[in-house]
Amino acid sequence: MSFRSQAAPRWSASAPVDSGEPATHHDTVDRIALSFEIIPPRWGNETDVAALDHLLAELAVYYPDYVCVTSSQRSGWLDGTAALIERITATTRMRPVAHLACTTGPAEELTRGVNRLIDAGVRGILALRGDLPAGQDRLPAGYLPYATDLVRVIRAVEARQAARFAAGSLAVGVACYPLGHAESPTPEQDFDVLLTKQRLGATFAITQLFFDAGDYLSFVRKARLAGVTIPLIPGIMPMTSVARLERMGRLAGIAVPERLRRTLSEAAEISPAAEHEAGLRATVDLARACLAGGAGGLHLYTHNDAELTHELLARIGVMPGVSHYDALAGVALPTAC
Repeated sequence: MSFRSQAAPRWSASAPVDSGEPATHHDTVDRIALSFEIIPPRWGNETDVAALDHLLAELAVYYPDYVCVTSSQRSGWLDGTAALIERITATTRMRPVAHLACTTGPAEELTRGVNRLIDAGVRGILALRGDLPAGQDRLPAGYLPYATDLVRVIRAVEARQAARFAAGSLAVGVACYPLGHAESPTPEQDFDVLLTKQRLGATFAITQLFFDAGDYLSFVRKARLAGVTIPLIPGIMPMTSVARLERMGRLAGIAVPERLRRTLSEAAEISPAAEHEAGLRATVDLARACLAGGAGGLHLYTHNDAELTHELLARIGVMPGVSHYDALAGVALPTAC
């Protein structure tokens, strides 16, 4: 599948002049990439730690390409993220990628944070701006204002310590927004920002929330036409209840499609089990439609729920201890995005 049959207009002022040739892409998808997002335990909570050990063991059987470790106040910010990464590297063979947000602290603290995470064992960092404090429209003085600034800091630390990576490099991920960033005045600005992240050294991007595979696939197509070449990995979040659906939409600043809300609401009137089933079907349909449309992988937000993750992956077609090739069974795959 070609992205277009004729030269298309430039989607961004910073995009290269279009030659009329299709955007660079692979001819086939050999196997899907698979990654997970996990949340560190609450700081000092031994029950959470024990549950995390169970979760790590359950996720490891899928041989994921990496696991992303989030950062939050409840887990001690950077300390909690680094502690879980150290646990992953010490007890499993999974590759950790760390979330790092501009909201963590001033610029100097972020530079120390990058080094702390590298020491803990990461070779990949997801660079984020983070959510602004309630009632504020910008971060405090001395903080890096945007994720693009953080990408620059990470690459600068890497350049100063190149010998540590044995001729390799850090993977630097960023967020992208199929339905647009809430603070962007136009879709074109979203593509400009993504291009800037790529130019500064981002090597992959994970999408924020979306509910329709068509939105993701359209976003990828437009991004490619704008000059974005890095992988744009669909982030799949389980939609297992109306309450979770509404909360997800509210946190992301996007509207929940009425058809989806109605489907789960009608199921909820039958029973919680029916609601769960309807949401799980919708999530599986979303993931498989992304694969069918050419997505080269999936990034699953686990919510630290091993059983739900197992169930979701089984329905998508990914089984423990089995090659991710099997996820492609029964899915007609065009050329990868």
